[in-house]
Amino acid sequence: MTPHIHTAVASTALFAAILTLGCSSHEQAPHQKTPTPVKVRAVSSIPDVALSRYSGSLEPALRVDLAFRVNGYVELLGHVPGSGGKPRNLEVGDFVTQGTVLARVRSSDYSQKVASARAAIAEARSDAKLAEAELQRAQKLFETKAISKADLETRVAKAEYSRANVAAAAARAGEAGVALDDTVLRAPIDGVILSRDVEVGSLVSPGKPVITVADVRTVKALFAVPQSLVEKLSVGSPLTVNIGADGDSRSPQSVIDAKVTRIAPAADARGRVFAIEAELANPNGTLRPGSVISVHVPETTLSAATLSVPLSAVVRAPNDPRGFAVFVVDGDATRGKARSQRVALGEVLGNAVTVVSGLRVGQRVVTVGSTLIQDGSDAVVIP
Repeated sequence: MTPHIHTAVASTALFAAILTLGCSSHEQAPHQKTPTPVKVRAVSSIPDVALSRYSGSLEPALRVDLAFRVNGYVELLGHVPGSGGKPRNLEVGDFVTQGTVLARVRSSDYSQKVASARAAIAEARSDAKLAEAELQRAQKLFETKAISKADLETRVAKAEYSRANVAAAAARAGEAGVALDDTVLRAPIDGVILSRDVEVGSLVSPGKPVITVADVRTVKALFAVPQSLVEKLSVGSPLTVNIGADGDSRSPQSVIDAKVTRIAPAADARGRVFAIEAELANPNGTLRPGSVISVHVPETTLSAATLSVPLSAVVRAPNDPRGFAVFVVDGDATRGKARSQRVALGEVLGNAVTVVSGLRVGQRVVTVGSTLIQDGSDAVVIP
């Protein structure tokens, strides 16, 4: 074969190999994935005042719910002086002193039980007296051997039985007397009537509260805080209590400096928050139980900076089913890699959650599309 023929064959084979390689390379090239569109938001810090303001309410320092221990129909309500000095029934807001009659159920049935019990005592005492006399006669007859020892023992047993009957009758009379006393409901303390759920003619049941009396000379500011704050508070920590609707110009507020007087030892089972109390003096009665309050914790009690992210940005950590993470898109470009970053979370504040660690201010976290991407996915930021 001539050299020209060899050269032509080699050129043809080389071209075919290049063409085949090109086709092979085109077929094996990985398909480039389209970046996932996401929305991002920069991590921000929450002003301390947002974490230091808590809503609460005023409650009386001492509150007593009163109930009858017996059932019956109410025949009387307590009275206080009304207009023109004419007595009127007790109403909510009236002040009563300790021992004041608040209500009374019909006592005729219980009076009859007391009378019957006293009659039973008299009868039992009479029987006991007769049995004692018979015992004394039997003892003398036994000394003269006029009766047997068995007859004497019978008289002794009868006398002891009669004495036991007297004691039992006295106990029943005492119970009847207590039941008669329980037909009257009296104020256990000096205080204000907070509620009255009974009228003349009402049928009451034992143990059901019908009247509430409270000592409002001292009231308690009650509010709840998350664990992150309760760890920074202690008994004696200063607080500022705002009485009235916070931010409502139509509601006059009074600002009172107070101190923490009690911290709940355990969190509420549902809200996972801790109850805090602060006592406020109320000598003039101007602080009304049930009023809405706003409690401010001084900024010195809180941390210097608190970061937050939207709740929609939080996902489960890839390697820890109990942990949490967010996807961060570095830089300021519209396209980039979304990488998973482990975070430690604090309390929830509306639609956001505080971040204890794992992020810094300014980082862009994925808020929409976080469930559609994985660690290292290409992402394109959309408005």
